[in-house]
Amino acid sequence: MYSLGVSDFLNNPLKAIDAHVCILNNILKNCYFDSLLYISSTRMYNNINSTLEENNFSINPNSKNDVYNISKLQGESLCMSMNNSKIKIIRPSNVVGTSAPSNLFMTSIIKEAVETGQIILHSTLDSEKDYVYIDDLVQLIPKVIFSDKFQIYNIASGYNISSNEIINEIIRITNCKLKIDPDAKKFSSEKINIDKIKNEFNFVPTRITDKIEELVKFYQNSN
Repeated sequence: MYSLGVSDFLNNPLKAIDAHVCILNNILKNCYFDSLLYISSTRMYNNINSTLEENNFSINPNSKNDVYNISKLQGESLCMSMNNSKIKIIRPSNVVGTSAPSNLFMTSIIKEAVETGQIILHSTLDSEKDYVYIDDLVQLIPKVIFSDKFQIYNIASGYNISSNEIINEIIRITNCKLKIDPDAKKFSSEKINIDKIKNEFNFVPTRITDKIEELVKFYQNSN
């Protein structure tokens, strides 16, 4: 499973290219493997209206924000160019769970609420994204690896949840305060198509808001 990545790609573009492309290239060129799973991202759908796996993408090399998407697409392209059905690609959405990266939106605001008693929001309450529970992701990975139907799969919940819904639940549990940056902007993404994993694996996503209390308790006990 190839899961190297750089979250702060704006400040570390060269590291992002190394992680998403160069090290992968060395593995494909020099290593023998029975199977390889490249973990990409649904972030690549940001500039298009449809989120089908087979879509063409819109990227702009003049935009620093597109370094991530361009490098992930390069990694995907390398994988597909091998003409090896044992190489698979998954595009997870925003992963949530106790072992998910702590710099992601939901995890970071839960930690902020627990540690400081308040959330300072830099995006609007009507911002919305698709979130996938980490246990769902983990359970789907072996199914994708051993599937003989497709090479690329979206791993997501298939619906968006607003920041308002998430924060209301955090406030209910923690009684924290909320401050909204006066310059807050709306950040939303398209709903992710998950027809492949629903039809092939009978996937039913975990409702993320049902897991917020569990996440709050985890970070409370971690302090």
